[in-house]
Amino acid sequence: MQCRDTTTDLSLDEAHVVLEPYVEAVRERYLEVGLTRCKSTRFFVAPGMHDTPRHFAACRDDGLVIFAAPELAELPYEAVLAVVAHEFGHACDFLYPGEFAYGGDEDPAVRRDPESLKRRQWQGWLRDWKKRDSDTVERVADAIAHHALGVRYGYQGPCNLQTFVSASARPYGLR
Repeated sequence: MQCRDTTTDLSLDEAHVVLEPYVEAVRERYLEVGLTRCKSTRFFVAPGMHDTPRHFAACRDDGLVIFAAPELAELPYEAVLAVVAHEFGHACDFLYPGEFAYGGDEDPAVRRDPESLKRRQWQGWLRDWKKRDSDTVERVADAIAHHALGVRYGYQGPCNLQTFVSASARPYGLR
């Protein structure tokens, strides 16, 4: 089955009204586990974000802005929550640089404490963090979402979209 494109008749403002409660619910879970830097992350619905059939959202690389396509509002709620959780994972990855690492499928999110490390070791971790490949960046975002929500989500369907209905790991090379 081929990945079909999603369309919407919603305006940007209407899509924002639909999506904002999901964003705030996910943000609240992140704040509850102490990821307080994401409190300042802003959310915007932006035209043109849905530039491929599976692309519905993005996070700016400073972690301060999450953009969503209005078409995201047309997806099932499990997918909307999982996509938003993933983008907040990216936001926290950027807002807490080098503090999270992908620990593997059994222990997905490993959080490091910069206060307990020697400066030289921390600088090495930051260098490694900056050199990660795209697959690692995406898996860390998933791992942070799992850490914050306490629920593992996965990818399913012909578009391999995030959802709480599946626990299948993100396929390598998925963009």
